[in-house]
Amino acid sequence: MEEEKKEKIKNEIRDEVIKRIKKEIKEEDDSPGGLFIPAGVLGGMGFGFLFGNLVAGLFIGLGVGFMLFAIYEIYRSSKKK
Repeated sequence: MEEEKKEKIKNEIRDEVIKRIKKEIKEEDDSPGGLFIPAGVLGGMGFGFLFGNLVAGLFIGLGVGFMLFAIYEIYRSSKKK
């Protein structure tokens, strides 16, 4: 009798976890926002070569890419509401 209760609770928890995971997966969509980061790095690399300071260009490009990604995600999440 005790084993049946444990098994029932275990199955209910498993089903709830599966339902929540499926809901999260469904809510996620393919956002192109992640492309800002490599684009920023490549653009920064180009400017770094152009101005003779590759490392600074890479870091600036990476920072710009992260900034654009954050702005894009904030804008996109505000449009959903």
